[in-house]
Amino acid sequence: MRTPTLESPRDALTLALFLAITAPTEQDSEAALALAKELAADMSVDDVRSAKIVAKQRAARVMQ
Repeated sequence: MRTPTLESPRDALTLALFLAITAPTEQDSEAALALAKELAADMSVDDVRSAKIVAKQRAARVMQ
């Protein structure tokens, strides 16, 4: 998997959510989710919704 380029706060949130979904341990997942919550606090509802959709799609592809 290539290293993602983070060009916006939404990209960072998408990555944090992806990591929360695909983390190998519950502890790692919780840490990524805590970061995602911090990032989302300053974002619009639409940006958060978009990041969630993309993160779920990416996780689904990786988990196949």
